[in-house]
Amino acid sequence: MFLKIVLLLSIVLQIVAAIISLKLTKRTKYNLSWVFISLGFASLLFRMILEALPLYFDVEPYYYRTLYIWLGVSSATCFAIGLVLIRKIFDYMDKMEKEKRASENKYLSVIIQTEELERKRLAKDLHDGLGPLLSTVKMSASALKKQNLNEHSAQILENMDKLILESIKSIRDIANNLSPHVLDNFGLEKAINNFLQKINATKIMKIDYQSNLKGLRMEQNIETVLYRVFCELVNNTYKHANATKININLYYDLFAVTLKYRDNGKGFDMKTVLKSQKKGSGLYNILSRVNSLKGSINFDSLEGKGTEMIIQIPFNNENSK
Repeated sequence: MFLKIVLLLSIVLQIVAAIISLKLTKRTKYNLSWVFISLGFASLLFRMILEALPLYFDVEPYYYRTLYIWLGVSSATCFAIGLVLIRKIFDYMDKMEKEKRASENKYLSVIIQTEELERKRLAKDLHDGLGPLLSTVKMSASALKKQNLNEHSAQILENMDKLILESIKSIRDIANNLSPHVLDNFGLEKAINNFLQKINATKIMKIDYQSNLKGLRMEQNIETVLYRVFCELVNNTYKHANATKININLYYDLFAVTLKYRDNGKGFDMKTVLKSQKKGSGLYNILSRVNSLKGSINFDSLEGKGTEMIIQIPFNNENSK
């Protein structure tokens, strides 16, 4: 009785396996390997049914012995051929995964390029639109200062003149942060040095920066991504790490441009930070920019032991500007 129950359960499970196999055949685009595997499951199912018949009915096995043998041969052959050909399924899956990654990288690249174009447009509007208007207001204020005014009016005009100067400076800083003209006109090395001068002027952190670029010009998207990532790393250290020292190495060879970054800050737990941050900010911003150029990024950060990061972006020196 126990044998009958076990055999019946085996047949039911085999039926379920055959049905699932047939459904997966459609999902594999009727791949030949999975067709053979499905046929193997079907042959094995019929063989099990024939094997169970004598336990439930008055049937002698020798009546269908030949069929039983051929079903065994058929299932074994189908499974063998299916397993030999199944490599095509994995090749197809690898192909789909590569196409998915390429599509994601292309999508990221388009987003970043669109963002940079919008930054440039806003920077140009501020610099060429609002900037001249404030300069005109300052000229008018300067003209009024030459008039004979009482002391109170002169003081108000003096304060207004200072506010206009501060506003002009703020607009220039905002426009430069949105789209540094130094990066477009003079390249990555000059833009980084200009950025570091502003950071070093605060005397909050000591930054040791070394590079072998020496005025090398690369593709605009590579320069832009590296500059944005560079600024993001320094700003994150400044805001969150409580660090006193940063070591940065930026160098290139025939195959890649590499950014090595290390600080002596408080560090962080990678999984916790990535889980708590929203996409499009912080580390996600760095990761997406690097991925858009098919680059690689390695983090090494522990709480209380600082942060180290190595970023590599494929770069052909022969095509440099």
